[in-house]
Amino acid sequence: MRDTLTLDSICLDHASAVQKLASHPKIAETTNLPQPYPPNGAASWILSSMPRRVAGVEYSFAIIRDRDQTLVGVTSLMNVGQGEAELGYWIGHPYWGNGYATEANRRIVQFAFGTVGLDRLYARPLLRNHASCRVLDKIGFDLVDVFDNMFPKWEDSDSLCMYELKESVWRPVPRRVGIPSRSRVPSPERRSMRLPG
Repeated sequence: MRDTLTLDSICLDHASAVQKLASHPKIAETTNLPQPYPPNGAASWILSSMPRRVAGVEYSFAIIRDRDQTLVGVTSLMNVGQGEAELGYWIGHPYWGNGYATEANRRIVQFAFGTVGLDRLYARPLLRNHASCRVLDKIGFDLVDVFDNMFPKWEDSDSLCMYELKESVWRPVPRRVGIPSRSRVPSPERRSMRLPG
């Protein structure tokens, strides 16, 4: 049986687990997380994210495996504004290959369109990050562009993909991708959000 997941609004209770997973060098290879990951980097990031959540410009969630309450990764809606947001996520290296990114991001897409009321989501994975690109394909994103790297962390030879998903296209998707209709997604005004599995 596939593991079920819950998304919890990120808070300092998650800092220790985030710190441990984010410190693995494999995570930094394909994300914008710094390497080496700084001491107390997780706590600093969480503290900085909280006012952005209250302001409604960023929503970050810990991805929790229900059977043992283990934090397996993080997913976020960033740069929220003008009806759109950027989706960013990572799964801890010990938990790769279990479908966690796909399931968690199906849920955050539902939150983005069904609760926050966004019209469009986009994501910019590295072209060489095949696993992330597959996740986006599975949850209904379309590849709309490939462009030269703009981030100083990566090599000039790297390329980025632009994926997008529009609410108008997504609308019939929830039943098809297996998001339970009984799932209740809380209001974005709440400081603590929990998206049930």
